[in-house]
Amino acid sequence: MDKVIELLSTSQTLQWLMVGLIVLILAMLLTFFVQYNIDRAKGRHAKFLWFEVNVVPAQPAQEEQPVGPPPNINGKNINTGQNYGEIGDKYTGLKQREVTQGDVQFLSREIEKFTKLYADKLNRSHITLGYPGCKETTNLANQIYPILKSMGFNKIELCTLQTFGVVGRKFGVSNAPDNSMMIEIFSPDNVE
Repeated sequence: MDKVIELLSTSQTLQWLMVGLIVLILAMLLTFFVQYNIDRAKGRHAKFLWFEVNVVPAQPAQEEQPVGPPPNINGKNINTGQNYGEIGDKYTGLKQREVTQGDVQFLSREIEKFTKLYADKLNRSHITLGYPGCKETTNLANQIYPILKSMGFNKIELCTLQTFGVVGRKFGVSNAPDNSMMIEIFSPDNVE
């Protein structure tokens, strides 16, 4: 060993050869490290020269499973066929009521009759619009609100009101708890 060290220290050619060999080994190790990280990130096993890391044993080929018949889906909210642009089921529940011109005339007659009947007891600072708050009655209230504005009622107070369906009637006029006039929107119990 001493002779090898003495030979390396005296011969400049051997010194350069040794430095080159060390640089080559370091370059190989650096390349192996970089390639290993790239392969690991891609989910493959790493190979470099004769080294292999993370080798996954070969899986036997799986036999193809026979495909069964398509499932029979008969759920209510599943679209299984031609829908012609409509998604889901059609709503077959209560019909949505709309305010008609006859309803506006009925409402104006009832308001006039109520104001004449209770002229001395009525709080005229505002009018109250009461409805149960379900989707259907809210839709009706949103239609009546501008009609009341056009009748001259500038201050309209909204309130949630428990009403029950009255066959053949959408609206009613009564007094509110604060003695103002209340337009009641009846619930859709009477709709076919």
